[in-house]
Amino acid sequence: MAQVKRLGYGLQALKLLAEQNRHMNSSELAAALHCEPTALRKVLSQLAEQGLLDVRQGRCGGYKLSVRPDDIPLSAIYLAVKDEAAEWQGMLDTLKVNDSSEKVETVFKQVLSEINQVLEQKLRGYTIADLLD
Repeated sequence: MAQVKRLGYGLQALKLLAEQNRHMNSSELAAALHCEPTALRKVLSQLAEQGLLDVRQGRCGGYKLSVRPDDIPLSAIYLAVKDEAAEWQGMLDTLKVNDSSEKVETVFKQVLSEINQVLEQKLRGYTIADLLD
């Protein structure tokens, strides 16, 4: 669930930065998106690590897109905030109860891998520009 929330924050933040076309600090972005600044800063950091954001320190600093909106596939945002271990770990933890759990875990991990491949493929077909009015 946290991963989906981070994806939502990332999409909204990049959309807003594309619309504003200027540096915005994390407090300003968080206020506009009605979210917790700390959670948003983590997402912005992950996006910056992937080269999607220019980060400037100081009084006039903040975050700005470093790439044109039509050059940012939604899959890049998904991959930046993706947390492999957390996604289904709760369900996988329940499998430790019986002897047949190893096969169930193996098959389910394959299913999850296939789901992620399809999701990433679909997200590659859309960009931040598609989210703009």
